[in-house]
Amino acid sequence: MLRLVTLHLHRAPRTDVLADALGELLAVPLEDPFAEEVVVVPAKGIERWLTQRLSHRLGTGERGGDGVCAGVRFLSPRSLISMLLDRERDDAWDPDRLVWPLLSVIDESLDEPWCATLAAHLGHGLEGDEALLRRNRRYSVAHRLARLYSSYAVQRPAVVSDWRDGRDTDGAGGELDPDLAWQAELWRRLLTRVGVPAPDVRHSNTIEQLRSGGDGLDLPPRLSLFGHTRLPVTEVALLSALGELRDVHLWLPQPSAALWADLDGLGGPVPRELDASAERVGHPLLASLGRDTRELRRTLDGVASSEVEADPEPATTLLGWLQADLRANAAPTADERQARSPTEGDRSLQVHACHGPARQVDVLREVLVALLQDDPTLEPRDILVMCPDIETFAPLISAGFGLADVVGGEAAGVGHPAHRLRVRLADRALTSTNPLLAAAAALVELAGGRVTASEVLDLATSEVVRARFNFGDDDLARITGWVGDAGVRWGIDAEQRADFAMGRFAHNTWRSGLDRILLGGAMSGDDHRYLGRGLPLDDVGS
Repeated sequence: MLRLVTLHLHRAPRTDVLADALGELLAVPLEDPFAEEVVVVPAKGIERWLTQRLSHRLGTGERGGDGVCAGVRFLSPRSLISMLLDRERDDAWDPDRLVWPLLSVIDESLDEPWCATLAAHLGHGLEGDEALLRRNRRYSVAHRLARLYSSYAVQRPAVVSDWRDGRDTDGAGGELDPDLAWQAELWRRLLTRVGVPAPDVRHSNTIEQLRSGGDGLDLPPRLSLFGHTRLPVTEVALLSALGELRDVHLWLPQPSAALWADLDGLGGPVPRELDASAERVGHPLLASLGRDTRELRRTLDGVASSEVEADPEPATTLLGWLQADLRANAAPTADERQARSPTEGDRSLQVHACHGPARQVDVLREVLVALLQDDPTLEPRDILVMCPDIETFAPLISAGFGLADVVGGEAAGVGHPAHRLRVRLADRALTSTNPLLAAAAALVELAGGRVTASEVLDLATSEVVRARFNFGDDDLARITGWVGDAGVRWGIDAEQRADFAMGRFAHNTWRSGLDRILLGGAMSGDDHRYLGRGLPLDDVGS
């Protein structure tokens, strides 16, 4: 059993208490005044919240004043080993970079027998619309496979090690299912194409370097991991080796110190079907929603931990009693529940049944305004709203919040109070936050699709395209009218339509439509004379 005595493990049931304790640690300066603190966070949203919390904790003068969170370098978990190897910017095994060599290997292997399953999924050998639709999956499939292989290397290193050595196993001693055998061969060919040490080899070599003194590695003077609810065994082994040379602190939010103690002595990780840790759980919510906690307890078996003390709050509300029960790892009895009498108007726990996402945002807006009005000490930065699909809710939130400039603002005395709230949406896709990437993604979709009139006009109305070509509202209205009058429907030209089995039908394509517009600018269309196959479009200026 692995004993990780070199790690400093800090636990607390409240994340704000952990953040304040981290601030206390960071307030102690490093020996090198130019060295950066390194903090690994699991998500961008946590990074933003932690930055704000630390900026108020690391104030100038007395602690707790408004200050600046500077000299702190935030990393994602997958970039930790890249940082140690000084390969953050050009890590060949980063999924976003791995997708391109993976695409090349896939394209070269579609005719080979071992790749038949993947080839069928991508429509190789088919014709018509179905073939085109499936071929358009190439990038998305390669990107998913790149992330899958990256996850294998971290979560199941034995799998990629066996595949690299030519053994098609599942990493647990069994044979790989026949319908998944192509993944092993694809991995071996990808290793040849990338031409750098495999992730499992690189991980083992890095650990050996650390245990040999860390020569040649870019080691941070102090490392903290904040807010993780899951840690793979490979990362723990890396942190253990790093902890022999540097201070490594794990700041873990854990709902119940009692449960952490009750899970002592379970041993290391085991297959889930053999995990009986749920039998030691006393509260049903900890049993149904606490699997990550129990598995993390097994992963960190043998690591001495310390509880970050927090000022106890008296349990006088529904939420307070629930938190107390979770901390104690005990479900209340019927008599205890009956003895608890919440105060009138207790709204510490609320459940709202809404008929759709838009209504959910409306109700959320009303609840937040009421909370801010009832509690003068509550500030917008203290509020965190979580949702399952941020891309679905983002436009609705933008429509319901932060519209002070549109409706006149607070000075005008109009509009809903929530319109004056500053809302920050975290963890959104780059195509949603970067208009240039959104335009590039739209172009990629157009290049592999039918290139319909509505798709091209939508692209023309985007802000970046309007700015590039200086399109005004009148210009776009004129372009839309020309496209409709010229009869443009879909397809660039007859050659491009051949992918849809309509190669001999050039009418209603963009080529024919542009020909009509250009003819209309060169000659009058009043007499309805054809020039070849093109009929000049009437009323087209120069």
